[in-house]
Amino acid sequence: LRDEGLQPIDHRRLSLKNALIVFQVAISVLLLGGTSIFLQQAAAARAMPVGYATEGVAILETNLRFAGYSAIRSRAMLDDLLRRIMAIPHVQSAALLQGLPMTPNSVVVVVDGVQAGQASQGEAVTIAAGPGFFDTLRIPVLYGRAFDARDRIETPRVAVITDRMARQYFGAVNAVGRRFRLANDPNSWMEVIGVVRDTGTGDFDDDVLDPVAPPFYTSYTQSAAPPTTVIARTSDDAAPLVAAMQRELRAVDVSLPVVTAQTMPQRLESSRAAPTSVAALLGALGGLGLVLSSIGLYAVISFAVARRTREIGVRIALGASARQVVWSIAQGMAGLIGVGTACGLVLSVLVMLALRASSSGDVGIGHVSVYRPTIDPLVLLGIASLMAIVGVAAAFVPGRRAALMNPLAALRHD
Repeated sequence: LRDEGLQPIDHRRLSLKNALIVFQVAISVLLLGGTSIFLQQAAAARAMPVGYATEGVAILETNLRFAGYSAIRSRAMLDDLLRRIMAIPHVQSAALLQGLPMTPNSVVVVVDGVQAGQASQGEAVTIAAGPGFFDTLRIPVLYGRAFDARDRIETPRVAVITDRMARQYFGAVNAVGRRFRLANDPNSWMEVIGVVRDTGTGDFDDDVLDPVAPPFYTSYTQSAAPPTTVIARTSDDAAPLVAAMQRELRAVDVSLPVVTAQTMPQRLESSRAAPTSVAALLGALGGLGLVLSSIGLYAVISFAVARRTREIGVRIALGASARQVVWSIAQGMAGLIGVGTACGLVLSVLVMLALRASSSGDVGIGHVSVYRPTIDPLVLLGIASLMAIVGVAAAFVPGRRAALMNPLAALRHD
């Protein structure tokens, strides 16, 4: 007798279970696709060009209002703290500023004396700085000068702009001597005293998700508000310098709080931690989904093999090979895996397309900026291959049991 081969496993009595398996596979693929998106974000964060030196830089932030300091007394105390920190061995430079370094604030500026065809008003971001700031972060001054003792609260307001802002709003990199003001304050005219090289902020949101407008720097010395932060550069490791700066703060006034005490690399790492954490979470959920899917596949295939024990025994007795038996098992399994994987991949691609379309504007989704992932066919192929491996692993035991089945025992099976 010539065996015509086994028909694929009939799942008509298992439609609900099959639907659950397909759903589990699709969700697992979707979670793995989401993991790939956040892995892209993490990679983009790692590759993000900062543009200023971070190694060896320590940050110490306090708030003198909590200790009842007046503005005049705050400045005197922080000047004393700065001198103490500068006296720490191996400290090369230090600076005072308001807030944490490279923290941008969005503003609208009006440019004075623009030529025809140039914009007279546009968006920019202001970053707090102060004397010694650019030396500490090693941001090169291209034209003019940096902030120094000449810039006081009673002197005309000045600003240091980036070369990106100079090109965009002044039409030339050397914009020293030009003026601009804040759009919401007619009396806020500032003269450009220097142009520095453009840098990133070091924050994932501001540099990758939604890049900030051209930055410019203002000095705390021309503001009524006192500085709150000291940054310092050392030729050694910055971690011991953080501890030394805290000791100097306590020596000045033990009641002053430490709001922030970290190295600049730690600050950058904290802004990049979110994509990695979300990728790890989605990866874990995707792995759990794979385990549940494989268990479901194993259960479905084992049950189907048990139902067809007599049929498989007859086929083997009539000469069906082990390969034909396994293939009949694999066809049913492949259908479930294929449908679930296809649904999951389609959903993943749709999510990526939605993210790309939604973030192509200025506001992202719900005024929250989102990452624009690339659709990588190799990643999608890898996910599909992983699901195929899971399916093979789930079908191995019941398939092997069916292939090694004793025909006589199968024929006696009820």
